[in-house]
This record gives sequence, C-alpha cells and structure tokens, in this order.
Amino acid sequence: MKNIQTDILDKITPEIQKEMEKIWFTADLHHGHPKIVEICNRPVYIDKKEFKGPSLISNLEYKDLLNYRHNEWLIKDVINKYVNNKDQLYILGDISMAKRTEAEKFVDRLNGNKFLILGNHDKNLKNSTRFSQITQIKNFNFSRYDINIHIVLCHYPMTSWERRIHGSWHLFGHVHGRNKGLGRSYDIGIDNNMWKPLNLYEICQIMFEKPQYTEWDDQITTFSDYEEDI
Repeated sequence: MKNIQTDILDKITPEIQKEMEKIWFTADLHHGHPKIVEICNRPVYIDKKEFKGPSLISNLEYKDLLNYRHNEWLIKDVINKYVNNKDQLYILGDISMAKRTEAEKFVDRLNGNKFLILGNHDKNLKNSTRFSQITQIKNFNFSRYDINIHIVLCHYPMTSWERRIHGSWHLFGHVHGRNKGLGRSYDIGIDNNMWKPLNLYEICQIMFEKPQYTEWDDQITTFSDYEEDI
C-alpha cells in the first residue's frame, strides 16, 4: 500500500516552507496554574531579592507573584515570540485554569488566528468567541501540488486515528512529555518542546524520522503519576 507521506520533505519548495512556517501547533499552556511551574519544571523564576518570604505555593503572596510571572512568560516567551498576528495557531487543549473572563483576556493577548481543540481543562472556554473554531477533534489538511498532509489533532493521545494506515499523522497534548506516542504521533505540548510551539515544517521534519508503526504499538502506556495535578 502506498504511503502518501514518505517523500513530503523532498517536495517542499522554499515558498511552501515559508507558508508552513506560519502554521503553528501547541498544547497545555495552563494559564492561571502556577503549580504547573513546579510540576513540569518550567523556567519561570522569582528573584530572592524581589520576594524574601518562603518560596512555597502554599504562600499566597508567592503563589500570586508566580502566577503573574508564569502567565506573562506564556504570552511573551512561549507564544508571541514565535507566532505572528497573521499566523494560524492550533491549541490542543488546556489553555487556562482561570475563570472565563481572565482566560479570555489571556487568549486575546496571544498572537495568531486561533483554533481550540478542547482539553480536560477547557470548560471555561468551550463557548468562547475568541477562536475561529472550537472542536473536540480536528482533521487538519494541507495540500499543495503533490503534497498532501493529514493530521488528526486531539488533546489526548490516540492509539488509532483516521487514515493512519495511509500515513496520516496525529498530534496530541495532555501528557506533558511523559509519552512518546505511537507511530507517527507526537506530543505537541510546550513541556515536550522546550516551551515553544512548533510550526508545520518542523512537524514534517519530526514525522519524517518516525516509523509508521512502532514496536510498542500493541502496548498500553499509562501516565497517571501526575494526571490529577495537571
């Protein structure tokens, strides 16, 4: 059976690459969740000269300051540093733990034409008007000349997805770098990608190195160690 995606990299012209570099994917931002800094070792720091009290989440003053620093870091260093206003940004769930008003203020500050694939922490935004589209699962397609890319976007990692047998790809979040994914699937969350989104061209490079099927395809991996916290 012909694999329609084995030679995509060879077909990407400089013009197509430039277009691909304006389409971004990410997941698991966790705005309004300062505890995630410690859980996932995110590089958000508070100088001891600035805050002299105990550096504990249980300390409300410290928690509030860490929350502010983390939120600003997400906007300036994680998203807007890479994504421009006219780019497309697909967020695969868990944007914010804050109430809807604060969550939408955060979304408004993120660059890009935004698409939300709902995660387990997105009840606050499931009816928001801040996105071009909100879905549980999305089939992303990119077709230019002989290039045909089909990616199934879902917050949760899947063991099987549409057109997998034909070489389609799958991007997910939720696991914060704790699961490699099966075959041509990949954890797009920021904690698995040096705290940045990846563009479509970068995704092509990653998937080019992945086999269509992997030796652990028939195994079930659980990641419950920190699931309640994240």
